[in-house]
Amino acid sequence: MKKISFIYLPLLFTIYVTTEAILKLFHSTLCESTGCLLADSLLRFDSIYLNFIGVADALVILLIGILTFNKKVSEKLFFIVVVSSLLFETIMLGYQYFASPQMCKFCMGVYTFLVLITLLSSRKYFIMVVPAVIALITALSFLAIPKSQAFVVSNGNYLIQSSTCPHCKKVKAYLKEQHIDFTKLDIDDIEARNFATFLNFKTIPILLVKDGKNVQIINGDKNIIEYFENKNETINMEDSVQVEDSATVEDDSSDNSQLINGDEEDDEGCGFVSLTKLESNCSKE
Repeated sequence: MKKISFIYLPLLFTIYVTTEAILKLFHSTLCESTGCLLADSLLRFDSIYLNFIGVADALVILLIGILTFNKKVSEKLFFIVVVSSLLFETIMLGYQYFASPQMCKFCMGVYTFLVLITLLSSRKYFIMVVPAVIALITALSFLAIPKSQAFVVSNGNYLIQSSTCPHCKKVKAYLKEQHIDFTKLDIDDIEARNFATFLNFKTIPILLVKDGKNVQIINGDKNIIEYFENKNETINMEDSVQVEDSATVEDDSSDNSQLINGDEEDDEGCGFVSLTKLESNCSKE
């Protein structure tokens, strides 16, 4: 049991966090859920640096674990490092729980490793740590952290907008005129703002069209209106064509999402640097 807790588990933990760090360097990740993306956006710095810290921490735990198993250092040093890491991750996960609509699966994996290492290495120390973990989570629950709600969970049109943005009003008026159903998401909501920030959008409105696993993201009033106009033209053309072959034609695109960004000069939107500056940052129509 000692060998598992001091060597094998720390080794697997090191491989786990190192793999994520390497994938991040190549713009990939073990976790591609919304929770993982939003967890990155909650940081003050690029998440890759946190991955590097995690790798360094895992290597220290592994090194001290090997030395502890060979009785070259005290077990107390091993527990100090592991428990410190566990409490750090408790704060990170606790904040995610209260601030993000979904939890980061990779972070939960890290936490699971740390809990198992602590539990299997010493039940006595583990029991001593539990009250500290509960105290940290309780303290976080007392803070006024905005609680997010998950969004874009079902098929449909979702519009990230503001009631003071004229470009958003233009899109909403068009959608209502065309009898197109949509769900309004206020840019003031933390999940909408985090989502837009993660995608590096600077202006609203932003339209999300969810159809099964496919999500199309369109930025800018002109792009959004053009999207629906083109869609309506396509539907009208299909209705007027006599189909002789009953075979279904499927889109051969392998991408699950498509992003249309309003980078053109004539495609305007309202900036959302802050809510108080929203209207003043809005370009004139």
